Amino acid sequence: MLIKQLDKSSIKLPVISQGMGDYSWNDNHIKVIHEGINLGMNFIDTAESYDKGCSEKIIGKAIKNIREKVIIGTKFSPEHSSYDDVIKAVYGSLKRLRTDYIDLYQLHWSNPSVSLKETMSAMEKLVEDKKVKYIGVCNLSLKELQKAQSFLINEKISSLQIEYNLFDRTIEKDIIPYCIKNNIIVIAYSPLDQGRISDGITRRKLLENLSIKYNKTPSQLALRWLTSKIPVVAIPKANSISHMRENAFSSDFSLDIEDITNIDVVFKRPILKIPPNNIRVSTKGQGNRLVYQTIEEAKENNLKYIPSPIDLSKNIIENNDIKPVRLIKSLDNTGKYDYDLVEGRIRYWAWVIANNNLPIPSYIREEW
Repeated sequence: MLIKQLDKSSIKLPVISQGMGDYSWNDNHIKVIHEGINLGMNFIDTAESYDKGCSEKIIGKAIKNIREKVIIGTKFSPEHSSYDDVIKAVYGSLKRLRTDYIDLYQLHWSNPSVSLKETMSAMEKLVEDKKVKYIGVCNLSLKELQKAQSFLINEKISSLQIEYNLFDRTIEKDIIPYCIKNNIIVIAYSPLDQGRISDGITRRKLLENLSIKYNKTPSQLALRWLTSKIPVVAIPKANSISHMRENAFSSDFSLDIEDITNIDVVFKRPILKIPPNNIRVSTKGQGNRLVYQTIEEAKENNLKYIPSPIDLSKNIIENNDIKPVRLIKSLDNTGKYDYDLVEGRIRYWAWVIANNNLPIPSYIREEW
């Protein structure tokens, strides 16, 4: 397995590792985790919120007697961003993971209601107390990432975990260059876009042709393309031994430069600015998660999302930035809407609260 380390003080990670994701795991998955470790995928990423802590518990069982062979990354939830709550959260994760230290401890999502300086101070204290080896952050904008680093006195941010795949390439403009310059590993989650990998005839045909050329699956090509980027490692999910092996063997070949460039060009898509009134909030979005249908519902936040749409709207105003939402051509036959919103529904309402009816940055999916 190929290994990436950006400088001598940075965390060292396999280019392909194990992403647990927010799914239900059980003891039967332990053998899959072991297979990944045996194949060199010894970085395992989870979070305290995944399956209400059960994900950490399964990893704890899996790493019994082999702790020194694995690199554990976990995350604390945004509601635990205060100094005291970060400290408390790490002890909860340590207990579930059955370990006395965490290799990479990560802020899962920013919480605009808590000072980022306070959060980073707690994480630095955990390194000082040897409960944590490396500090990571997730889902931050460039401005937030820069602020987070500025609040650390004796430590540095080792990693940024963020969505990156053939569909969503938002981070290429400014975040990847910043991470290269500052020796920050980019941990790409959803590297296979929840199994979608490609949409549209032209993109699909390209991967089919390259699959023949390299004798690799489209998933392996997508992972190899991602990890060809200097600071990027990927954490695809695998719930079977065969799937784990497929992921692992995406690192045992190299793409020709012209093929990397061809994928870059063919899969590049613009970020469009779409008026919110032209968008229907679909009730059949990603994961069939509950969603607000009106701005009033979003402001009330009875579903208790953290950060709330109102808090997130303040963050949007302060940082003048938002991850693009995802749309498809509307299935509404009334002609009232041009697009249906399928991903990023909390961000959508936060944008509307912050910017009224200004056009919202959006990616358009050809298929759903």
